[in-house]
Order: sequence, then C-alpha cells, then structure tokens
Amino acid sequence: MTRHDLLLFGGAANTGLHLVRHARARGLSVACMIREGRDANAAASLGATVVRGDAWLAADCRRALREAAPRAVISLLGGKDANGRRVDAAGNINAINAAAEWRHGLPFLLLTSLGCDEQFADMPPAVQQALGEALRAKTLAERCLRASPLAWTIARPGGLCHQDGIGRYRLAASPLPGRAPYLSRSDVALAALDLLADATRQKQAWTILAADPEP
Repeated sequence: MTRHDLLLFGGAANTGLHLVRHARARGLSVACMIREGRDANAAASLGATVVRGDAWLAADCRRALREAAPRAVISLLGGKDANGRRVDAAGNINAINAAAEWRHGLPFLLLTSLGCDEQFADMPPAVQQALGEALRAKTLAERCLRASPLAWTIARPGGLCHQDGIGRYRLAASPLPGRAPYLSRSDVALAALDLLADATRQKQAWTILAADPEP
C-alpha cells in the first residue's frame, strides 16, 4: 500500500483535472477514483494514481481509501449518470462515510456550489428553479460532512468557466455575496487546495469568488 498525499473522488476532467495538475505542481502525490469507462489518461499523464471505482457503490469508495491511504481527501462529485441519477448526494455521502471509516479527523474538503444550504433562500428564483435539484442534493452531502468525525471544510465556488486561471481568488464566509462574476476552474482548484492545507479554515463553509481586478 503506497500512501498518497491526496485522494480525489472525481479528477478525470474539468475542475478535478485542475486539482490534479496543481497538486502535482506542489509536489503532492495524488490518487483519483475514476469510474470504469471514463477516460483517465489525462489524470494518469500528470502522475496521478488511478483507482477504478464507482461512487454509487460504498464498497468501491472504501476500497479507494484503502488503496490510496490518503493524508487528505477532496470530493467534487456532481452531475447525473446515464440513468439520470444525480450523484451529488449519494456519491459524495459514500465518499464521506468511507473517509470517516478510514480515519477520524482525516482532512476532507467537499467542493459543492454557491447557493447550497443556508444560501439557497437568497438565490434568485430563476436560479432556484434551474439549479434547485443539484443544490438540494449537494446540501445533503454538506450536512452529512458537517455531522461526520472528519476535519471537514466546505468550498462553494460561484459560477465556473473554462477560461485560463489568473492564480488568484477571493474567499468569503458562508453568507451569500452579491452578484459575482464567473471564475476559472483552475483558480477554484487553487482555492480548494489552499483551504485544505489551512487547518484554521476547517469546520467552516467558504464561498470561492473571482479575485478583484488588480489596480
């Protein structure tokens, strides 16, 4: 069993792949649980260890913890499978429970979305209608994490885009900010890694926002 600095639940593309890239640039050893049939070449080419598993299966999440033996975990599972099932709640909850079984006090960052839990009521009605299903599912995962024995952190990025990152971001405490510009997935990944590394940020929910323009 080779111990890894970081286990990602999700990491094959988008924000997850940026997490792999930035973590590797910091010299961290990374493992990613990626389901069978999903292309894992990009993560593997960056030096990540690929653990095949399905987040819908609690046993696969537990096995990923055993194989990766991580010092910290990030889960950013989201979206629907081919059958229309949303993994935002069940998959993340399986990852949380597996991590809690692996080791109490394990640092665990859950990447969800602006608008979850106490922020939902302040979202515009159109956003509530369009994203309500996903935000409610992510909220269930957040609440599971808060109740766990893990050293948890919740990160809620605002709207995401695929533009190049600028290497900067802003953090806000949980209350919902005003209208926020979209931010790069790369910068969200940087923020997540920084939050995970800062024990003073634990047991809190943080909103990740685009950085203010430089003067």
